[in-house]
Amino acid sequence: MRAERKNGFSYFALALMVLGSSLGGMAQTGMNTALPSVMTDLAITTDVAQWLVTVFQLMLGIVMPLVAFLSRRFSTKALFVASSLLFSLGSVVIALATLFPVVFLGRVLQSIAVAIMLTMVQVVVFKKFPRERWGTIMGFVGLAMGFAPNIGPTIMGVLIQAWDWRAAFWCFAGISALIALLSCFAMHKSSTQHGASGLDALSLIASTLAFGGLLMGVSNISSFGMGWQCIVPLLVGVASMVWFVHRESRVSNPLLSLEPFKNRDFTLGTIMTCLLFSAFIGVTLVLPLELQSVHGRSALEAGMSLLPGTVAAFIMNPVSGILYDRIGARCVTCVGSALLVIGTLGMYDLGNMDSLALVMAWQAVRAFGISSLIQPLTTWSVRNLSESIVADGTSVSNAVRQIAAAFGTSIMVLLMAIGGEVGSVTAFGVNCAIYFSLACSLILMVMSFALVRK
Repeated sequence: MRAERKNGFSYFALALMVLGSSLGGMAQTGMNTALPSVMTDLAITTDVAQWLVTVFQLMLGIVMPLVAFLSRRFSTKALFVASSLLFSLGSVVIALATLFPVVFLGRVLQSIAVAIMLTMVQVVVFKKFPRERWGTIMGFVGLAMGFAPNIGPTIMGVLIQAWDWRAAFWCFAGISALIALLSCFAMHKSSTQHGASGLDALSLIASTLAFGGLLMGVSNISSFGMGWQCIVPLLVGVASMVWFVHRESRVSNPLLSLEPFKNRDFTLGTIMTCLLFSAFIGVTLVLPLELQSVHGRSALEAGMSLLPGTVAAFIMNPVSGILYDRIGARCVTCVGSALLVIGTLGMYDLGNMDSLALVMAWQAVRAFGISSLIQPLTTWSVRNLSESIVADGTSVSNAVRQIAAAFGTSIMVLLMAIGGEVGSVTAFGVNCAIYFSLACSLILMVMSFALVRK
């Protein structure tokens, strides 16, 4: 197999992009483990500290739609090196911080960098590597999108145990800087793409308000229900989205082309991916909370309940990509969605399920299904897009899935409190959250069998 592919882009360069994106995924979820230490050092409350997690997801949703424009204006090399250095800078800021606003700034810098890296690595696969290899390569890219976020809390825990939370971010900073340095030599000028369009300020404002408002609104559902803290951002988001779509369909050089939605497979794939993220992201929060709050399990046991998902992501992301190239999307997505439904059905009475081994077994079934779906659906949805709009399709689908993930998580957290106070966890509420996941999974399975073509 030759080292170089289209436009002189090498597998080594792609590996650096996957490694950089994986580092970002670890930093995103690793903060969950670091929060108690950060709260103690900075003398802040849980409500304040939680913003270090919330702002990351919020910025991902805001920045991802802009990556298509950036990819037209700057070369792949310039974007990736800059984002790696920005991530390193954000990590240094966090490591040196003694005040919460400084840590917050560092997280914003990190999240901007990760949004660019996660989107660019997918764009590179679809634009610079042979179509017949997309599934296999995206399977390995999936390690950055699936395995890295799952293993992030564990890695962070090990680093904190060995040193402290600041040392963990120093490690992130050093590795990211090294990746940037190696990328300067691994990525060649032949990977450069330039666009002539300028930045449309009104489109930028509309996009930021639209995706930011929707993300903020759905994220607030879990804490405030349908209070003004949720309604106002949602109204701003919906109104801005209407403005954004109206403007992008009329300007000659749109910030984000919406042409991909004219393609059947892309639209269906985006909807199915949203259902998938709504069905599974929230469960990764529900499961540990249920085990600790309802059954009195330890934090270690709660963490172990997610271990099958980590193992499954590591195994099935590459395997599902290879299978996609060999047998097509239909078989892979049908089997994956069926496994997701079966695993979720097994958890129908999770709130009253005392056996940790049984919980882990059903979670393993779910995880194998989820890991069999993410990359095949992503690849299938863009397979018929022209190269000129692949970046736009990838950017918008990534942004929309962030909203879907936030929505699913908020709904499940809200349902968990049924029969108790807001923010509490009840056995009946946990079951209701699982029923929501099951509903999304069933719709996804029906769409897989009925609508996905080879």
